[in-house]
Amino acid sequence: MSVLTAFCNQMIRFFEELQASYPEEKSISMGLEAIQAAKRSNPRLILDMFHEYLYKPANDLIMTRNDEAIMKLARQIMSTQFNELMPTLMIFDKYWPDMSQPNREVIWQYLTVLCKLCEKARA
Repeated sequence: MSVLTAFCNQMIRFFEELQASYPEEKSISMGLEAIQAAKRSNPRLILDMFHEYLYKPANDLIMTRNDEAIMKLARQIMSTQFNELMPTLMIFDKYWPDMSQPNREVIWQYLTVLCKLCEKARA
């Protein structure tokens, strides 16, 4: 399996977990569908979008688990643009304050793995 395939599979699993946790959020379902379609037609697009909209502005914040800075960044990005990865940022803005610590840990783990796979796939 290529690193790009592993990245796409991890991103899909992450969105599936988010969808199961927040079934009322239609943007998560729409994001999942878009990512699944992109994996079939242009998997590199998923990687490029993640790199541009999450990795570049937030990799250091993810690695240091700086949730306050990520929430601020999420609000800033969501106020100026929309793309299929926005549900990830919405989780920090909308649900993070009331989320249990075990659920926070799962999200940090997904984001950490996605960042590491992004680095490898773009190397």
